[in-house]
Amino acid sequence: MSRRTWGITLTVLALAIVAAAAFWYVRKDTVTPPEEQKGTEFVEMLPAETRPDQVSQENTREIPPQDTEEEAPAAEEYEYLLRNHDGYVAVYQLPENEIYEYTDVIMEILPARLQEEIHDGKYLRNEEELYNFLENYTS
Repeated sequence: MSRRTWGITLTVLALAIVAAAAFWYVRKDTVTPPEEQKGTEFVEMLPAETRPDQVSQENTREIPPQDTEEEAPAAEEYEYLLRNHDGYVAVYQLPENEIYEYTDVIMEILPARLQEEIHDGKYLRNEEELYNFLENYTS
């Protein structure tokens, strides 16, 4: 090869490397937030009255305790169950009660009432209710 061909080849290669490095540099900050920021994107989108960090003590009202004698709903009526699994919401399929899907929904960012429901076991009738929940609470 001639010097000119080598020069063009090396220039194109150098430009490709610079472009790849620039692309990586721009993307590295936007792909994954730091560990301490994970889940905060969702909290920032919530209205102030449901954001746990911005609800004042004056606005909070005590939720009356529910009857403890209530039984779990009949398994035939429901297909899915939401529960807390290591700080995240997990979807269980009924009646086997086996994990159907792990989600990236962080329990801490959910409204307090919903956290309680999921802690106790939130039953969903069908796939539509499941997808509505996931659509509303995933980023």
